[in-house]
Amino acid sequence: MIVVFGATGTIGTPLITALLAKGIDLRAVTSNTSRVAALEAQDCEAVVADFEDPAALARACKGAQKAFLVTPAHLDMRRWKANVIRAAADAGVHHMAMSTGLGASPKARLTFGIWHSDSQELLKESGMGWTLIQPTYFMQNLLWQADSIAAENTYLDDLGGSVSWVDARDIADVSAEALTGEGHLGKTYGLTGKEALSGGDIAALLQQILGRDITCRAVAPAETRAKMVLSGISDEVADAMTELAGLAPKGHLSGTTTTVQEVLGRPARRFADFIAENAAEFSG
Repeated sequence: MIVVFGATGTIGTPLITALLAKGIDLRAVTSNTSRVAALEAQDCEAVVADFEDPAALARACKGAQKAFLVTPAHLDMRRWKANVIRAAADAGVHHMAMSTGLGASPKARLTFGIWHSDSQELLKESGMGWTLIQPTYFMQNLLWQADSIAAENTYLDDLGGSVSWVDARDIADVSAEALTGEGHLGKTYGLTGKEALSGGDIAALLQQILGRDITCRAVAPAETRAKMVLSGISDEVADAMTELAGLAPKGHLSGTTTTVQEVLGRPARRFADFIAENAAEFSG
């Protein structure tokens, strides 16, 4: 039995699909009761548990041998991860794969790197076997702009530098292999795509694939931060996201890894293919 926390999120959704395709006995955990029916329709056990509810987390882990853990970017995410790690260890889970962030380590200086590192060290000290999944920015983030791209033919570049975007399905596939294959215990997998793309590059791909003019508009960090706060993100997390994005203009988010190829034996998905698959979303 594998228990998946964050089962309805950007990584969790394709991970459920990947694990079910392998015939795994699966328990999907969500905090949203409205998602249970859809999960059960996929032929997996679905349970409701809030990250703040130790008793519910314990029930979710009961009888599981392995676990996957991802949480949203949130001020409380370290406590949430700690609650799940404790519940899993107490329940006898012997291997946990946890998604954090590229570059997270005890040497990290960025806020998110420090927060993720704290959780990673807690997992390492838990007594469970572990695999760390460390992705960069998701290609799926482009879908947040689908309406503006469709209506205004404009890509909003809020990073200002090249980024080695990764498809969340590749993150899920690597995580599924880490949980079901051999040789993944104690490994840290930094995940990127095959290429680094600037905002202008993404606009050019959109234009080429959608067949219409697409403009790239730079967005100032202060404007992006203000929108995050307006959407309900806490000041602290908005600051951490702005700090992370500030690495892009310096070239620090453009490095690529070959991890997807090495773990899965196939290339990482390309951003052009992601856009083509979702062309209807960007066309209104």
